[in-house]
Amino acid sequence: MSNANAEQWILGSVRVLVTLSMVGIAGGAAYWAWQQGKAHPWTRDGQVLADVVHVAPRVGGQVIALHVVDNQRVATGDLLFELDRLPYRQALEQAEADLALRRAEAAQARQGAEPPSGNALSAEDEGTEQAREAVKDAAVLAAEIALTTARMHLDDTRVTAPVDGYVTNLQLGEGTYAEAGVPQVALVAADSFRVEAYFKETDLPNIRIGAPAAVTLMGYPDRPLAGRVEGIAFGIERPSSASGPGALAQVEPMFEWIRLAQRIPVRIRLDAPAEDIVLRAGLTASVAVNPTAASGDAPNPVLESD
Repeated sequence: MSNANAEQWILGSVRVLVTLSMVGIAGGAAYWAWQQGKAHPWTRDGQVLADVVHVAPRVGGQVIALHVVDNQRVATGDLLFELDRLPYRQALEQAEADLALRRAEAAQARQGAEPPSGNALSAEDEGTEQAREAVKDAAVLAAEIALTTARMHLDDTRVTAPVDGYVTNLQLGEGTYAEAGVPQVALVAADSFRVEAYFKETDLPNIRIGAPAAVTLMGYPDRPLAGRVEGIAFGIERPSSASGPGALAQVEPMFEWIRLAQRIPVRIRLDAPAEDIVLRAGLTASVAVNPTAASGDAPNPVLESD
C-alpha cells in the first residue's frame, strides 16, 4: 500500500469514527433527554386560568351611576353601579301604605267580632267573624312580606362586588337599561389564579397529587413560579363519539402506525408569586413536575426552557 493510499485510508477511517461518535453522542443525548422527560414530566402546553364572576343585578333599571373603570381592582362589597331608585322607592311607599291599611282593616275586624255588652254571638256568627278576622290577618302578613320585598328591591339597586377581583372587559355605561339577572360586569376573582397544564397520558404515571411543580410564564422566562399538583382530570371530550341517543358512533379514521398520546389537564396550585409578577388569565406557561421530591421540597425546574 502506497503512502498516499495509506493516508487516504486513515483520513477515511477518522471521518467514519468522528461520524459514529457524533451519532452516538446525539443518540445518547436524545436518550438522556427522553429518560429525563419520563422521570420529570414537562410540557409547554400550559395556561393561566382564573374564575370569572359575572355580576348581574337582582332588579332591572336604568344605570344612573357607574363607580368602576375597566381593569380596576375591587374588594368584596365595593359599589360597582347604581340603578334608578325612584320606581323602587315609590313601590316601597306603596307597600308601607298598603300595610297600614291592612292593619287598620284587621283591627276593625277584631273590634267588630266582639259582641255588644251582655249579648252573645251564635256559633254560626262567631265562626263567620273568626274567618273574617283570619282573612284580615292573612292580608296583614302578605302586606308585611310585600313591604320586605320592596325594601330588598330598593337595596338591590346598588350592585356591589361579590368577591375580591378585577373588573374586566367593562362594556357598561351610564344610561344603559340593565335587565334583572343579565350579567353586566365581569370580575376575575383575585384568589382564583391557577395553571392548567396538559400532559401526555404517558406522563401521568409519574405525576402525583401534591408533587412540586415549576411554572415558567412566557413573559417571565427567567423567574419560574413554585406550585403543586392539585388535581388530574378524570376525563376529556372524545371526538369519536355518538352524536346523540340512538345515533351511530362517529369514528374517525386512524393510522395504525401512528398513535398520538392524548393530553390530560393537570391543575397546578400556585404559591404566592412575587409582587412584581402579574398573573392574568390566558397567559402561556411551561410546567415541569418533580415526582421524586418530598412534599416539603421546593420545585426543581427540569427541561423548562422554551
